[in-house]
Amino acid sequence: MEILNLILITLVLVMIAVGALSVRLLFVRDGKFSGGSCRSTPGLDQKGIKCGCGREEPCD
Repeated sequence: MEILNLILITLVLVMIAVGALSVRLLFVRDGKFSGGSCRSTPGLDQKGIKCGCGREEPCD
């Protein structure tokens, strides 16, 4: 019975974490996740960082 309680608590915590990460998508009109690459991050591009893997040219 203890393992069932542990699994239930774990699932609830994971659901809370996913919900917290998606707050912007849920409550902001036209909310979206920003891109994960350096090409879509203007601050990194201005500093000359083109790619996270260390290459000088942008990744494909």
